[in-house]
Amino acid sequence: MKASVCFVFAVVCWIAAQAEVSPMILTLSKVMNELNNISKEMNKSTTLKSPTINDLEDCCVKSALGCFRSKVFHLSVPERKLKSLNIISRELHKSIIVSVSDLCNDLFQKAQCKSCDSYKVVDSQTFVQNFQTLLQKIYSSQV
Repeated sequence: MKASVCFVFAVVCWIAAQAEVSPMILTLSKVMNELNNISKEMNKSTTLKSPTINDLEDCCVKSALGCFRSKVFHLSVPERKLKSLNIISRELHKSIIVSVSDLCNDLFQKAQCKSCDSYKVVDSQTFVQNFQTLLQKIYSSQV
């Protein structure tokens, strides 16, 4: 009986702790986990155009996120990992992510963001690393 009470208490504490985390952070974490999941088994010879953190002005985070979102299904993964790509796409289309405010102040609001096609071509491993770096940048701005 005491073990079950402790278990229920632990579950309640865990739920309460999760309530403290914003939906944005949970969504970003889910996408990061799925990216880690696919990066281990994807075909690394595939090439894609990818923004790098050096290319990226703070006011262009939203634009770069859109570029990554549009290219995610171009990653070459085994069929059993397609579910992960679907999860990433679905999570990145949630309004909480789509409406992410760019990381800029009034001085940079008129930044000229590059189009997705203007970024250099990189291998899929670098694409995923660049994607993860962008998500970490968004994550750090939310905490």
